[in-house]
Amino acid sequence: MSAKHDSGSERRKYKRAHFDTPVTVHPVVESKSGNVFEVQDKPLTVNSVDLSEGGIRLGGQSLSSKSNIYKLNFQVQKNRMVDVYSKLAWAAEGMVGLQFIVADEEMRKMIRGYVDKSL
Repeated sequence: MSAKHDSGSERRKYKRAHFDTPVTVHPVVESKSGNVFEVQDKPLTVNSVDLSEGGIRLGGQSLSSKSNIYKLNFQVQKNRMVDVYSKLAWAAEGMVGLQFIVADEEMRKMIRGYVDKSL
């Protein structure tokens, strides 16, 4: 999936902050039965560029998955890991934007706190 990325802030729902942190990306694919999704065992480690309560931008890596769904693991606060499912929102110029699709309120609050402190 490839879409043109609009960097204009007028389209953004959430504030975004610089976030230069390694992110472990696990592709998620539909099972052979087609009823469930399976997290794959071969993760990639990709550097992030920025972060918001609604998603993350990753740089320097092209992601490929039949379903365009990924499980992400990254650290926002010291000793606090985030595990979140996301979907590919756009890909352009060696960057990808991933939108969080399964994110609990505690995780959103932690990211919101990071973004507010960074701005």
